[in-house]
Amino acid sequence: MKIGILCACAPEFEPYKSALGGEVKAACGAKYIEGRLCGKEIAVLFCGIGKVNAAIGASTLIRTLSCDRIIMSGAAGAIAKGLHIGDCVMITDCIYHDLQPQLIIDYHPGEIDPDFVCAQDVVEIGKAAGMVCGRTVTGDVFIAEDGRESIIERFDPLCCDMETAAAAHACFLLGVPFNCVRAISDTEDEAGLGSFEKNVCFAAQKAFDGVYDVLSEL
Repeated sequence: MKIGILCACAPEFEPYKSALGGEVKAACGAKYIEGRLCGKEIAVLFCGIGKVNAAIGASTLIRTLSCDRIIMSGAAGAIAKGLHIGDCVMITDCIYHDLQPQLIIDYHPGEIDPDFVCAQDVVEIGKAAGMVCGRTVTGDVFIAEDGRESIIERFDPLCCDMETAAAAHACFLLGVPFNCVRAISDTEDEAGLGSFEKNVCFAAQKAFDGVYDVLSEL
């Protein structure tokens, strides 16, 4: 089994690059590195932020780099109260907050559930490791105050990000198991792009630690 690790930005990619060493290569507009971690063959791809980059990145890991399952690793903004900067979150399911779920169903060529469910075996590893487990919502915007209450009312998520649902969507269509481990980079009290930029390196390392725990048990 070859596992693909998907990272949206350079700070999220850096812990894997440091751990694996070796040559960073290019594919489909992204950067990637291959090697072994916890005895597992992995490819780690830095795709860029946003939904389109995440979907293409997941597809590249599967179709070009022959990965059998995908784990996304990175930072997220807390939506639920009680989460703190650096808390590691195991995503159980993910949905777009900026696209009406019914539109995904009505205009898709086949059957699809817009709430993409993550592979249960990895979720159980996260639970056993003491990670907070729950839903993330995905959209191409940083959430500060505007829209937060609406997102809570519609989806009741733990956190939000700009890539997870798109990567999960691609994996669903390509028939490959998907999971996501994220760590909190911003909260309601310390929100938005500025907090993300301040804390992303710390959160990225915490997410790497969480993925490392998962790989150790797979």
